[in-house]
Amino acid sequence: MSIGTANPFDRAFPTKDLFHGKALVSLVLSGISSLLFCALLFDLFLVTDLVVTRGLIDAAQSAEAERFLNGNRKAPKKRAAAKNVVPKQSGKQAESPRSLEDQGLLPTVLWSRNRYWGGALTAMYRRGPLLRHNSGALTLLVVTAIGLGFLRVLLLARARRLADSVALETVTRLRRTLHRQTLRLGPADLEERESGRVLELFTTEIERLRRGIAIWIDRMGRYPVKLFLLLAIVISIHPLVVLQCLIPLAGCWFLVQRERQRSEEAQKLAEDRASDELRLLAEGLGKTRLVRGFAMENSEHEQFGKHLERFRRDVESLSRDRRWSRWLSRVLVMLSVALVVYLLGNRVLLMPGELSFAAGMLILASIASLYGPMTVLWQARDHRADASLAADQIYRYLARIPEVSQAVGAKFLEPLATSLHFESVSYGSNEHSQLLAKFDLKIASGEVIALLSLDPLESRSAAYLLPRFIEPKSGRILFDGEDIAWATLESLRAEVIFVGGTDPFFTGTVFENIVCGNEKYSLQDVTEVSKIVHAHNFVQKLSQGYETVLGEHGEQLDSGQSFRLGLARAVLRDPALIIVEEPEADLDDDTKALLDDAYNRIFPKRTVILLPSRLSSVRRADRVVLIHEGKTVADGPYTNLVKKSALYRHWEYARFNPFRDASRPTS
Repeated sequence: MSIGTANPFDRAFPTKDLFHGKALVSLVLSGISSLLFCALLFDLFLVTDLVVTRGLIDAAQSAEAERFLNGNRKAPKKRAAAKNVVPKQSGKQAESPRSLEDQGLLPTVLWSRNRYWGGALTAMYRRGPLLRHNSGALTLLVVTAIGLGFLRVLLLARARRLADSVALETVTRLRRTLHRQTLRLGPADLEERESGRVLELFTTEIERLRRGIAIWIDRMGRYPVKLFLLLAIVISIHPLVVLQCLIPLAGCWFLVQRERQRSEEAQKLAEDRASDELRLLAEGLGKTRLVRGFAMENSEHEQFGKHLERFRRDVESLSRDRRWSRWLSRVLVMLSVALVVYLLGNRVLLMPGELSFAAGMLILASIASLYGPMTVLWQARDHRADASLAADQIYRYLARIPEVSQAVGAKFLEPLATSLHFESVSYGSNEHSQLLAKFDLKIASGEVIALLSLDPLESRSAAYLLPRFIEPKSGRILFDGEDIAWATLESLRAEVIFVGGTDPFFTGTVFENIVCGNEKYSLQDVTEVSKIVHAHNFVQKLSQGYETVLGEHGEQLDSGQSFRLGLARAVLRDPALIIVEEPEADLDDDTKALLDDAYNRIFPKRTVILLPSRLSSVRRADRVVLIHEGKTVADGPYTNLVKKSALYRHWEYARFNPFRDASRPTS
């Protein structure tokens, strides 16, 4: 998998995925919730207008209201006019227009007949008897507002759950890929430092990406639709007034956002400068011996005072910048709000028929509601950028090529029968350019070899080459004359088992930790090998015996018990070659005795390579091989090396002499 030029976030969650499946449903639900929000605003506008007008039609509007209410009565008059029939004049003087009371939403309907939503409101008024009276209209509008609010909350909750589900499904796929990649790369980790990095990718970085995807889906579904609908509402009421309000507000919003961004960057720089000065101040606290010994008190006080003054100025500058940014933002907001209120108030007072009080409040509420979506969408790029950084680190790890791969046409490897041969093997890693340099070693089948080195990575790299956890840069490793590079990994690792001194146990039962998923082994098989390595006794003392769960939420084992569990895991498979890396942790005398007896049972008739941490294990070996600077510098029985190899004696002293860390006596 190569790192392309595409944004890592788009690789993890392509834009097309936003319009499929659960993500699309989340977008639709979020869009409907935005529509309900605008409907709720409109409902509150109707309530406000009802409260202000009280359903009262004044005398100036009474004629229009009468025509609206009695529109069907126009037909007879039209027919009379067609027949040139002159209506009879009443003997009384024509009545003057009169006001109509308790008409519910009729004043709002008459005012809004020329708006694009006027037809819908008119139809609602004609078909809804409750809307024709004040009390009925108020009750219906309040109940409708409650229903709209409740439904919107439900839709938003459902949309967020779907967005979270989509994000979780996306990172779950990535976690599976990470797991597979870790299994491919993991054995090559000589220093076992990659596990921490992988854990960070698997938890922290994946969680950052999951959160970013969920936020992106949620915001893309809600806020663009909400902005469009709010703008459509306010423009439909009075386009000119809205433009007069939106232009200064948009400029103010943009300036406030830029000022906040500038302030955050300036604060970060000021905090870095203050941290540097504080570090310089702290360094002076550790120089008292030099200062007093060389009579530097005056100069030290002077330097300390300069740094302290700089630190004080940096802190004051940071605080001043924060106050200035905060006040500038507040002033800009207050001025823009005051301008909008003035423009709307002026229109409402001077042209009440053109812009009612309720319409002005609807414009004000809609414009105020624009601020949140615009700010959230502005900040969405930061969340996306943060998620993109996390995705980039994940994909960089996934793009790494495994050091070991199975050769095309690889064949089954037979168990080691005669000899094992390192033939001019060289190996180096990224951190260590050369650990083995044309390393040569021959081991006869059935020998027990103690493999030592002053640099532990040298002997470990030689051991890691045998099961092909790592690959040599040059040279070959031969099993009975056959190059293991041409053997199948499955057959090779069935015959070469590495038992690490720090191998963890899996979360699962003791039985599961020993069989490792291989169903061909029975409880009796597990019990027998546990007895061989003296693990049976401590397993029997656990709460559920071999069914006891180990791990974070189960039983814990000490290093000696965990090591014996690893030995049982290896012996169960009866390999031809066992590599045993002993734990560095201090073991009690009983555990050491049990291990010695286990070795006596395991080692006969089997090739064993020891990476020892105990001197007794070195003495047990048939041969001791010491590697230095990538080559074999000593090879032979323990007694010979003690007498003839100064480098071996140095190795033994450095590791096992009880006085190696004693303080040097004073003269």
